[in-house]
Amino acid sequence: MINEEKRLEILYQYDILDKEAEAEFDNITYLASTLCNTPISTISLIDKYRQWYKSKIGLTLDEVPREDSFCSLAIARSAETVVIEKLMEDAEFRKIGLINGFTNEGFYAGVPIKDKDSGAILGTLCVIDIVNKTLSDKQIKSLEILAEQAADLFEIRRKYDTLRGYNEHLFYKYSELEKFAGVISHDMKSPLNNIISIIGLIKENSDSQYRNEDKEYLNLIEECSLQLKKYVDGVLSYYKLDNVDLTTKEEFGLSEVMEEIKSMFKMNPNIVITFSSTYSSLKISKYALIQILMNLVENGIKYNNKEQIIIDVDFTESSDYLIIKVTDNGIGMKSEHFNEIFDTFKNLNVRDKNGNYGTGLGLSSVKKIVDRIKGEISVASEVNKGTTFTLKLKK
Repeated sequence: MINEEKRLEILYQYDILDKEAEAEFDNITYLASTLCNTPISTISLIDKYRQWYKSKIGLTLDEVPREDSFCSLAIARSAETVVIEKLMEDAEFRKIGLINGFTNEGFYAGVPIKDKDSGAILGTLCVIDIVNKTLSDKQIKSLEILAEQAADLFEIRRKYDTLRGYNEHLFYKYSELEKFAGVISHDMKSPLNNIISIIGLIKENSDSQYRNEDKEYLNLIEECSLQLKKYVDGVLSYYKLDNVDLTTKEEFGLSEVMEEIKSMFKMNPNIVITFSSTYSSLKISKYALIQILMNLVENGIKYNNKEQIIIDVDFTESSDYLIIKVTDNGIGMKSEHFNEIFDTFKNLNVRDKNGNYGTGLGLSSVKKIVDRIKGEISVASEVNKGTTFTLKLKK
């Protein structure tokens, strides 16, 4: 048997006392009153000194002192259903009945509402009448089922509040991490740029004064600094995505977007970007599409060992989806890596065409954008033949 102190501790964990009315609980008291044909029905929670009504039919008060409460007496009497057909003939209930304005007759039936884990009684679902009454077995069983539903609602509400609290905490932590990443990345860029510039000046002005071994050290420092700068830029771009509105849709021409992307690489005659489409315009976030295509096109160019790099961007549609495919003739990858290439900071330990390792942020940024615009992205690839990324957007 749970003592009163522990029962109250469990009750307070639900954090529901003095909260606003909710339709789901009001529906239960309405059904209870209707099924039992009584003018009064309540879902009551028994606090330390009071009975508070989470829901009520036929009453105007929000609470009553615990010593004036039928429900408090009922749970003290039994942990199961209590039915008092002739309320004024029961000495204990008569005393409370007189306080509440009953005269010669009265009826009370209450089913305890219990905590699912501990069995502690939180309160009751009760029906009350000012005349004597008898309930059938079916009515009592229906009342007990409704009390179970009330207990389930309390539990769902508590779990929802717990999850909401976790979510708020995680959001706060993420916001702090985002600020930290932004500040650190920003503060690192300036000294990194200085290091890279100084190394360049040293190599340019003092080339003859250094041994080959010293030059290799300088080259290594420069390479590491440039790689670190790529990480810093990648982190900044990755976290900036959270502050960009990708939900606003706008209609724009596809050729306009593709010309903008092609212009980024037109100085290199060995890069060929082709474009085909069954429709001329698209209505989504233009910023989102450009960021996705730029990342995928750059990825196809960087990880490519062919003399002539070919990137094909194909726009098609099905009955339900807009479909965008970006295909390259690059180095490809094994199928075992398909599920991990979109993970943040994950790279395949493969150098690009310039001999550099990736940051693992490009494709994760693509996945982040695709998720935010409620799309899907998949990959198909064959080693030394190329890769195709397929983006599906629901119409």
